[in-house]
Amino acid sequence: MKIKSIAVFCGAHLGNDPIYEEKAKEISQLIASKGINVVFGGGDVGLMKVVADTAIEFGGEVTGITLSSLDSFELTNPRITKTIITKDLFERKQEFFNHSDAFIVLPGGVGSLDELTEVLVSNQLGIINKPVGILNTNNYYDSFFKWYDHSVKSGFVSEANYSQLIVDTNPDKLLNRVLEAKMPEDDSWLERLNVPK
Repeated sequence: MKIKSIAVFCGAHLGNDPIYEEKAKEISQLIASKGINVVFGGGDVGLMKVVADTAIEFGGEVTGITLSSLDSFELTNPRITKTIITKDLFERKQEFFNHSDAFIVLPGGVGSLDELTEVLVSNQLGIINKPVGILNTNNYYDSFFKWYDHSVKSGFVSEANYSQLIVDTNPDKLLNRVLEAKMPEDDSWLERLNVPK
């Protein structure tokens, strides 16, 4: 499947190290320069603003998917190509699935982690079958990977699910790996549960 749009999940803050903004700009520029649409959380703050503004600067199409509660506070980026306003988080995530062929996660807070895990679970259940990449800037997600690895070793997460996660600290390498990713045709996760029939 040719990837035409990538959802970028990231924080509503810039973080306390300039490298977070630097790498967010870099990945967004790379996506836009390849003619791939950027889908993001719609915000006009933090790394979300950086991602959207950079993509626009380099000629990219940008779709923001936000909540009506946030839009009412005028927190939606006014420069983006298209805005989709949703009534709740469930609908918002569904719109991300509908408008994105792949996902890239940058540093962020609880919201970004929620979006990441929603995508991972949906891939696991076969609801979607799309590449997921994490830009591990400044080793931001190392603790998450430690937990994930522990979950695999403890028998709660399959090695197959874990190995599908694409991780890199280099934006160019990460994007190329996401674009070249081969997703499995069938998911035997339900069979691995050994549920009695």
